[in-house]
Amino acid sequence: MRLQLMALALRACPALAETDSHLAEANGLRALHVGAPATAKGNDALIYLDVENTFGTQAVLTGCTAMDQRFDLVGFTYGAAGEAWTALPGLPVLAGREVMLEPKMLALRWQAISVDLVAGAEVKIKVTIGTEILHGDIKNGAANATGQSHAGHSH
Repeated sequence: MRLQLMALALRACPALAETDSHLAEANGLRALHVGAPATAKGNDALIYLDVENTFGTQAVLTGCTAMDQRFDLVGFTYGAAGEAWTALPGLPVLAGREVMLEPKMLALRWQAISVDLVAGAEVKIKVTIGTEILHGDIKNGAANATGQSHAGHSH
């Protein structure tokens, strides 16, 4: 099941050029469009983002941290009890490819968040991809948001 989720997430499109402030990058690895729906303190939040690998070899997205809390990489499944999230050890990002964490597919789960994620606010994060730690921001959207808004920039 994990391999199926990973295979679904891998995209066969080339990395896109990006110059907006919502980009975190280091050594050919990029995390962008990091977004989460507004979520009340104490609840679990799902964070969505795009990861681009313009580096020459595969890298693995293994997680994220904010406010000294570690996020789990999770895959979405259906079971007898309904919707569920399964923790994944990592997500390969092939050289020259992009992976998108999207609702009902893949996400970073921040359990029992320590602050309210208020729409319009930002939270500093560190995304771990391969040996790189990318510093960025979660841009909080409305409670029903499924990622960061693309308003005000194009790509």
